[in-house]
Amino acid sequence: MLAQRMLAGPSASLRSLSPFELLDVPILERIAFYLVTSRFIGPPSELVPLLCTSRTINTSLRFRDNNHLYSQIFCQKFDSAAVIRRLSWGRTTVECLSEELRKRSTTLTRMRHQNAENFAHLQEDLWTVYLMLLENDGKNTEQLCLWAELPTWLANVIEDKCQVPREHPFSWINDIEGTSLILWLLWMSSSEGSVKNEDPRIRNKILTRLEPFLVQGHRFSSAYAPDAFFYLPLCAETEAAIPCTTGLPLPITRDFVHYGRKIRLAAPPLIPAALLNYVVRLEVRLDENPLPSAVAQLPETRAQAAAMGLSLPRLTQEDIVDFHFHTRTRFPGDYNGLGSERLDSEWFRIVSCYDPWGVDRPLRGIFYHLGSLIGHWNGRALIPYLQAHMEANMPNRRPSVQGVTWAHERISCVFKEHHCLVPDEPISAPAEAHGWGEDILNVWLPRRLEIKHGTDSLTLHDLETGKTVRYETYHADRDNPYSRPSKMSSEWRCDLSAVSEDSQYEADGEYEEFFEERTSGVTDIIITGETYDRESPAWGSFSFIGRVRPWDGFVVLLRRPTLPMRTMDAGYLKVIYTSVVLLGAGARLAPQLTNWAMRVDLCYARRMKLL
Repeated sequence: MLAQRMLAGPSASLRSLSPFELLDVPILERIAFYLVTSRFIGPPSELVPLLCTSRTINTSLRFRDNNHLYSQIFCQKFDSAAVIRRLSWGRTTVECLSEELRKRSTTLTRMRHQNAENFAHLQEDLWTVYLMLLENDGKNTEQLCLWAELPTWLANVIEDKCQVPREHPFSWINDIEGTSLILWLLWMSSSEGSVKNEDPRIRNKILTRLEPFLVQGHRFSSAYAPDAFFYLPLCAETEAAIPCTTGLPLPITRDFVHYGRKIRLAAPPLIPAALLNYVVRLEVRLDENPLPSAVAQLPETRAQAAAMGLSLPRLTQEDIVDFHFHTRTRFPGDYNGLGSERLDSEWFRIVSCYDPWGVDRPLRGIFYHLGSLIGHWNGRALIPYLQAHMEANMPNRRPSVQGVTWAHERISCVFKEHHCLVPDEPISAPAEAHGWGEDILNVWLPRRLEIKHGTDSLTLHDLETGKTVRYETYHADRDNPYSRPSKMSSEWRCDLSAVSEDSQYEADGEYEEFFEERTSGVTDIIITGETYDRESPAWGSFSFIGRVRPWDGFVVLLRRPTLPMRTMDAGYLKVIYTSVVLLGAGARLAPQLTNWAMRVDLCYARRMKLL
């Protein structure tokens, strides 16, 4: 191009341009690209002086006329594999990528240079950062933590939120959407070192601010739909009755521009993030505190307790030391190089679990990976003292939640999964006798249920209806995981349909994105388990049964004592809403898991409802 101009002879307009301005646009793009990407972290601010060089250079390189350049800069500075995997090519056009670069650059700049005016953009910035972490394969966290100083920004945001009067809709307690995003960002950006190195005063302040969510957990969401319902989507008749029958808030939705196109999102549940952030700081406090003096009065070892003829269950000093110092929640991280793939299930929840009445869910992906719960799990239950807990939740009163103290109990169990395979019909979830939904207090299973354990199966017989269903036990370590031949797949693929969707760029190429999930052949999942043999003499022997809700992968577990126990010990977990963190130890886990993905030698931190 430049040679053609020279052969044709200089025109009057060309004679006024410098040699740099006469360069072809692709060459100018390369110069601008290498100028900007010579420094990896931070927005492309190096372009500003280049764009100010002249009107000609500005016209060639400005944002609205050169999406190609800005999309290349985006791919160099941010992760893009997740959006390609989860959505369609329509989200990765040069227009969409360049628009996402502009949005993220604006957010990063506001994070780095905080002022009072930025508070008006807080919800937008929180969503932008949350989606960046869900798509993180390494680049996004570097931009957020190294340049935008995410930990400092989060600390300031929490402080600002807590200064807002409690009655205000954007206060720490009332702004469920904002607080939930803040707590998830706090957890996703945490590490063992960062929590241990926190100033003790800051750590104690965070613990104090998280306590209301644990003490009054019934006021906040633990899942994307009310837990009383197993069968979703709901029928229209339940819409008016749900808030007064379940007591739990429905998903908070927001229309958000992601890669230049609007998408509807559900705010992630608040309680799991609050619990994880609370427990990891509580465990640091345990590391720093000595054991109570009363522990010295216990038998030193299990052998000594047996020699003394003490009844079971009975704690020993070695049991307390192991629980106090070694049962720890694992932090999020890039396990075995999985990157953003381990968070695909979280992504599919926020984009498809926003409407419990919605029939069409075009972006529905995999919420539960087969075999996720198989193996040995350890964790702790935080059990509030009954009287203080009841007083803190009395209606029309605002007692201090600081007066509620917690008893810690070790949960140690081995889980199995049992799958109902097509063409068999799964066992029915009975309706709740005194309200809407199914029987959540019996994990969505019939009350008069006969359970028979086989070598490779679980047989359920409903004594009310006479129905018998065989569930195949899932063995993840086998080529054929079931005792009978089956054709199964848990893969999904992307397809496109030519129907309209809001777009600010492609009027001629309108489309709707959706994922089509290949059938796994599994129609229902039952979880069974029992206390780990080594822990039974210390903490009691229990059996577990649970069910997985297919709509969102929500798991509910019921724990029952297998041996006679004191009345209070046998019953309180069925009455009190208990916070539980479970850690998988040595379990064969699927490569992607709800919340945080780990493999065989790693652990999995997750909140479940224990009834």
